Amino acid sequence: MKKKLFYFLATSLLVLTSCSNDDNNEPVVPVSMITPKSITYQGENGENIDVNTLIYNGNKIVSASCLAYGRIMKTVFTYTGNLITKTEGFTDDQLFSTILYTYDNGKLKEESYFLPTQLEGIYYKKVYTHNSDNTISYKIYRHENLGEPEDGTHTLTFINGNLVKSKTEYSDLNPYYKYVYEYKYDNKNNPLKNILGLDLILLEGGIFSGHDMSNGDFGINDFGLNNISEKITTVTSEVGVETYVEKLTYEYDENGYPTKKRSDEFTDVIGYSY
Repeated sequence: MKKKLFYFLATSLLVLTSCSNDDNNEPVVPVSMITPKSITYQGENGENIDVNTLIYNGNKIVSASCLAYGRIMKTVFTYTGNLITKTEGFTDDQLFSTILYTYDNGKLKEESYFLPTQLEGIYYKKVYTHNSDNTISYKIYRHENLGEPEDGTHTLTFINGNLVKSKTEYSDLNPYYKYVYEYKYDNKNNPLKNILGLDLILLEGGIFSGHDMSNGDFGINDFGLNNISEKITTVTSEVGVETYVEKLTYEYDENGYPTKKRSDEFTDVIGYSY
């Protein structure tokens, strides 16, 4: 009888322990669903400069916002299916700018920028060409003359989902300035990589909704599958050629996503929370 009672008590304790452990286990978020909930800029003394908040519906980004210069800056995203087809920039709930995105077979074809203060029509637009060598090139058209592109063809080169080179070629034999940007990457996860459709519109990194913010629009920049570890900028001008190198370092969480980002050119530290 004592032996049966012992087995009963031991079995009951095992069941209770198992239930207790189940209650304490938090649901595990799939790695493919990890997205940054905030992107924070901190000064060298640790004070917050900008706190950017990102809202989602699943893996679709709904909005990004922050308080800057005493005003609420926000960009709202609109999807058609799984494609981002519109972004709207607001300042204190007043529409500031609109960008429309059109696609051809799932690839970005045109990006048109509108200002409410402008007369009806496009303020400027980018027209993209997806080339057979896996590069993407585009030309810029301004509202003054939408029939003729500006001088200069911008060409973007990608490897494994990362932008590795951006250059502009001019028809003028002696442009005053010519820039070539080259990028090296780590092997970790870019914090934005799981946001649906973002890679199709952030070809050069960065989203611009017209806000005059010191840290860009909400820290959404440098898009790729991985994180930029080095930026090499080559500037050609009338006086010669100069090269600048910026190195970036990161701290990562257990899933290989950055929690902090630092540049050897700036004192600000960028923090990511998920």
